[in-house]
Amino acid sequence: MDFIETFKSRWYGLPDTQQRMLRGGAVVLGLLLFYLFVIDPIHSGRDSAERRLHAAREAFSVMQQQAVDLKSSLANAKIPGSSSLLTQVESSAQKQGLRSLLKRLQPSGNNQIQVSLEGASYIQIMRWLSELHYQGVRAQRVDIQVDRKSDLLGVQLLLVR
Repeated sequence: MDFIETFKSRWYGLPDTQQRMLRGGAVVLGLLLFYLFVIDPIHSGRDSAERRLHAAREAFSVMQQQAVDLKSSLANAKIPGSSSLLTQVESSAQKQGLRSLLKRLQPSGNNQIQVSLEGASYIQIMRWLSELHYQGVRAQRVDIQVDRKSDLLGVQLLLVR
């Protein structure tokens, strides 16, 4: 109680102009604290939610485009022919614009090939694998490394027909 009494006696001992100035400062300080602890976190949360929504919409758009591509691939699906698996993989990579990114193509057994690919985007690789799938080639093993600076992928595959 001594603290409150001391505060009151000092407060009433101040001239009116200083009391008004301190009241104004207290109001400004209160508004500042309200902004820092209430308004700013709400805005930050909203901005974060908008960024997540934008990323989700972009991913959805990509998936829709992939669905359209897959449907068109189904319509143009080729039955596996007598061409070798190596030729089939190289020609489909060329068609998808990935031929220059192929670093290694090594047959490994009957109707299997090991493929190493560097510097491709996720979308390019998915389109290529989708095309291969509809040609009767499937990925039995997939190892992916992501380059964090460029968001490009390094991929090692074991493809099987």
